[in-house]
Amino acid sequence: MYTSGHLFSGGWGDGRGFMNAGYTPLFGANHNPWAIRTARANVPGLYTREAAIQTIDMRTLPYADVLAGSPICREATPAGGNSRARVQLEFDVGDGTQGRPSRWEQTRMTAWEPIRYVDVHEPLAYVGENVPGFFTRNPRLFDAWLGVWDVLGRHGYYTTLACVNSAHVSVEMPDGTVLDPVPQYRDRLVWVMVRKDIGKVPDLQPRPVSICPNCGPVRGIQHWPGVQNGRGRRIGAYLRRMPKSGASLAKRSYYYVCPTQRCHARVEPVVRGIGEVIDETVRGHRFGDGRQDRNEFEAYAPAARAGVAEGHKLFGGKPFIVTRRNHGGATSLDVPIGTVTAQGGAHHYLARPAPDMDIDECEYRPLTVEENADAQGFPEHHEFAGEEPARKLQVGDAVPVTVATWTALETLKILPS
Repeated sequence: MYTSGHLFSGGWGDGRGFMNAGYTPLFGANHNPWAIRTARANVPGLYTREAAIQTIDMRTLPYADVLAGSPICREATPAGGNSRARVQLEFDVGDGTQGRPSRWEQTRMTAWEPIRYVDVHEPLAYVGENVPGFFTRNPRLFDAWLGVWDVLGRHGYYTTLACVNSAHVSVEMPDGTVLDPVPQYRDRLVWVMVRKDIGKVPDLQPRPVSICPNCGPVRGIQHWPGVQNGRGRRIGAYLRRMPKSGASLAKRSYYYVCPTQRCHARVEPVVRGIGEVIDETVRGHRFGDGRQDRNEFEAYAPAARAGVAEGHKLFGGKPFIVTRRNHGGATSLDVPIGTVTAQGGAHHYLARPAPDMDIDECEYRPLTVEENADAQGFPEHHEFAGEEPARKLQVGDAVPVTVATWTALETLKILPS
């Protein structure tokens, strides 16, 4: 039985994934007290540390066979693709007070914290994930970071990288059951560092169940049109929509193609719609009654109204999702939602049109914490500590459980027996 340790434990998504794969978690560390309580609630007796990871003496944490820890990404690549650097809004300095905001370059340095643990304990492997911008924002710094892993400890570590979208990751469990993909589009760069004396790295190439227009059901393989002849790193986001005729493809993007020789047509991975996790018993309010998080009446912004109008036009009276971020607009319940962010998914609203299609009479509400947790792959029995704001933050900060389970299982396959 292999053990795992968890830095930046968040909502315990990576912990849940490693537990699914059969690991025994030994510790969880996070600066957020509610995240610590969540870890304890799901693993009674777990050793935990409530502190900013930068302040922890790694010698005081126990050895674990595999370290899991995904550094801060909110400041490195703001949700919605805004290239303007953000600051960390609050930083808990450990004594109950909050220090001055730091620049995102400083908070991004949390990527070096797993190195401190590995330098002390030399685990068999380290697993983590981040947004693709973790590389694309500063490739030279990323290469320097990988260079440290190459020579770290007595053996050094091999690195394997992969880009995945959570909507495409299904997991076949050892008992034959299958974890279905989550109904959420969430692009991530995943990595596993393996101690060199083990001599191999896990296979992290995603092969989603897909539909080929020529061959039918297949296992799609990634195609990177902007990376020619194997030159350059294959790090980027899934290309959900092909550009219009004459427009160039994104330099750092991929899609899936049929693996059949002489076909290689573009294929679409099979996905789950967000409608599968919508709780029909939770009702909304009249759109015309305005925002419900205000003490006084405040009408929804024109963009929200435009999203409802678009949904009325597109879906003919059927319920739909309005995404109020990154020009998301209206989408069907038959497709995944966009990324559940660290704000707990407050950008996604369920709209139920009125019979007369009057916008003000439309029933409107944000997705619940439970619905967003489902979209992250958490099972119903998973516990989140704290009131709704704390639980929203943990859900959005978490690693999708399916992605964590997949990387944990693939890493388990190459560990010595």
